[in-house]
Amino acid sequence: MLKGSETLLNVILLVVPVYTVLLTPQTEYVYYGVVPERTYQYIPIEETDLSRGWRLIPSSIADRGYISILALQDGTQVRVYTLPGKELVYETTLNSMQKHYVALRNGTMFKIVSNKLVSVLLISPPPKGGVPGVNATEGPIATGFYTSVEGSYVGREFVMEASQGLLGFAVHIFALEKAEVTLTDEDGETQSYVLDANSYQRLRLKPLTTYRVTSTGNIMIQSGATDETGYIMRRSFFIPCAEGGFVGNRFYSKAIGTYDVMEENLFVISALEDTKVTVWDLGNRKILLEFNVKAGEPVSFKPKAYAIAVDSDKPITLQFLHSGSIKSSSGTAYGIGFSYMGVRPNEVTPFVLPTNSTIYAYIFTDKEANVMVDDVPMTVKPDEPFVISTPGLHTIYSNRNLILLLLHYPLTPEGQGINGFGVPVPCVETVNVNPGIILSPISGEGFTLPTNYIIMLAVIVTIMAVAILMMLRRRKRD
Repeated sequence: MLKGSETLLNVILLVVPVYTVLLTPQTEYVYYGVVPERTYQYIPIEETDLSRGWRLIPSSIADRGYISILALQDGTQVRVYTLPGKELVYETTLNSMQKHYVALRNGTMFKIVSNKLVSVLLISPPPKGGVPGVNATEGPIATGFYTSVEGSYVGREFVMEASQGLLGFAVHIFALEKAEVTLTDEDGETQSYVLDANSYQRLRLKPLTTYRVTSTGNIMIQSGATDETGYIMRRSFFIPCAEGGFVGNRFYSKAIGTYDVMEENLFVISALEDTKVTVWDLGNRKILLEFNVKAGEPVSFKPKAYAIAVDSDKPITLQFLHSGSIKSSSGTAYGIGFSYMGVRPNEVTPFVLPTNSTIYAYIFTDKEANVMVDDVPMTVKPDEPFVISTPGLHTIYSNRNLILLLLHYPLTPEGQGINGFGVPVPCVETVNVNPGIILSPISGEGFTLPTNYIIMLAVIVTIMAVAILMMLRRRKRD
């Protein structure tokens, strides 16, 4: 018979994995995406008199997009298919840190299959001309968060391709723990930073260049067209949770210091339960906003800071959303969006779609999934996405991992397009990978645990109590 301490240890080891989903080896990894059909932009002929019409910007016109596929390990076999029909258009084997670009025509839906995890970036043609990997000197700015070598948005090692112009600090690294972070580019040049927990570092990286990022603590890496000169954020994006997935209690994101009072570009919080939310300015660790969010009633806000963290006492989703409206106090706004979100199994995920846009919200799965969209049951099959085009609040529930890709164009003028794009493409199989991190409070006062760890500890304490009671009863009988 095992001694009491040994029994308790075995019980704890059985309980803990229930709350931590780790990456397990797969026979294949799948990535889905769509190249926007309308890649161009119209601007007013006269900003103060829209009745004069709109004109097309010739330099904004593109007829294709590029998939950058970057290998994390040697012997990575990659196949690229177009959908529907699953026509094989590219096949290769890559070694670690090798990448290849695949060009696809506008409107093409694609599927990437690999035997090992890869880093995928979907971009429009370079804004200054040229071909990626051949003679391009700049890339379109990518908007979104990069995934780690384990497929989560949180990690200690990332292999990524930076895409931006020659100016601006497009990349932010958020430290979830105290960390020494080192970036090594494809030419072997390195740069290092020491970051405290709940701090961030702005970076200007080389365009269309591969980087390996290693860290002694868990970090998140975000790219997007904002900097501390007050750039107006106009591209919608979903924000992953620091605890894993997109539904949770702690989020980090870049923001801006000033907002146009008329423009409809805001951070949006959606909740399934009534919850209290705190928004922090990470630059000075001060509270910017505190408010309550009611279930089913999204709350929007414009935090005046260059980087924020958001805490809640009940699970929420956080996104930055531009409605697509052209309203602005000076000139006309241009709100667009091209962004991914993951939906974990057996988890209701709320989100909001823009109100003044043409919307394509694609729901992808690599295995047949039983899905509820706004309480309407349906079956979503592999390679056959369901598309949501209705603005406003939605919820998704599924028995399998899902990927949602949001593409939206402004309604005004009719037929408006997207002026360039860049977005990291996540893997379907790693949507539910849990980084298992313990987060510290933003204020630095005391210590706090995320909700999933509180639940886990409560279960362990209960099991300990039962085990002790059983041992006491056994001794009494003896």
